[in-house]
Amino acid sequence: MNVCPKDKVAAGKMMQDDLYCVLSAMLRQEKEYQCHDYLEFDDTRIDETCRTKMAEWVFQVVDCTQLQRETASVSMMYLDRFMCTSSPSAQKARLDRKEYQLVVLTTLYIATKMFEPFAMDASLVSRLSRGVHSEEEIIALEYEILVALQWKVNGKLLPPFDYTLVYAPPV
Repeated sequence: MNVCPKDKVAAGKMMQDDLYCVLSAMLRQEKEYQCHDYLEFDDTRIDETCRTKMAEWVFQVVDCTQLQRETASVSMMYLDRFMCTSSPSAQKARLDRKEYQLVVLTTLYIATKMFEPFAMDASLVSRLSRGVHSEEEIIALEYEILVALQWKVNGKLLPPFDYTLVYAPPV
């Protein structure tokens, strides 16, 4: 395993070894956050249209509440990763759109807690479901999702550093 040299960064420019180290670390992390296409599972009643509608709804909520759009993206990432697990609730949500909605609400709740300056209250999330899902259901599912994701909820969004790689001149 290559050790990342920390003393090679001069005047804000990264050396080739440093770029290699960072990219290697990102690739290792990506393996931890990969998921399968749960819409292709034989046992699912959730399709692309359903997922698209829920994604649009999440972005509407985020826009209306003036949250960061990245929070919606993270929420959908949590949703996709959770739905690929063998968790009983994920299996149930693949068969029942009402349960799928509960997972979507709960992943938005978790993403808000992780990436916003204030946490959305579970009672507010329950109200977003128009009373279909209780505060208790959301809190219980939150724990199950976190366990199924092995508490790996730091996300895979592009930090500002990654943009420097995209726009870096050729070496």
